[in-house]
Amino acid sequence: MKYVSSIFVGICVITTLAGAAGSPQKVSIAPASRERERQSFAVNLARAINNAELNYKTKNDKYADWATLTGNGDFTETGTKWAPTGFPTVGHAMYSRGVEIVPGWKLRLNVSHEGKAYDLTLEDATDPKCNYAAITDERGLIRQSKVIDCPL
Repeated sequence: MKYVSSIFVGICVITTLAGAAGSPQKVSIAPASRERERQSFAVNLARAINNAELNYKTKNDKYADWATLTGNGDFTETGTKWAPTGFPTVGHAMYSRGVEIVPGWKLRLNVSHEGKAYDLTLEDATDPKCNYAAITDERGLIRQSKVIDCPL
């Protein structure tokens, strides 16, 4: 058995050396890191919108649509005061009323029941294969999703 183990270790070493001697292979952890950063941004932006919605409802007895939140200065081209502490990317993002509220992110914010409820989907526009999204509503619970063929 020792002989078989030695051969296996030798083959692994030779394979590793052959791979190192051949054409350079790029080993990248950036896509996973980038995905985590984008998911963190989406979740924290959903938190910021939940905070803005709660504040608006406290003052107006109803929830607001995106045009109202941007119109009253909660989300502007210079940022938002509703970002969770420690998330400057959310706080200083450039928000717009366009299709992509932040470059690469599409928002669907539906206010219903005469302003007593809302649901929100924040979708990664740069992810056409898996369609990652952060989802929330007036309860403040945030969920993450992808199409069923992609791991979460």
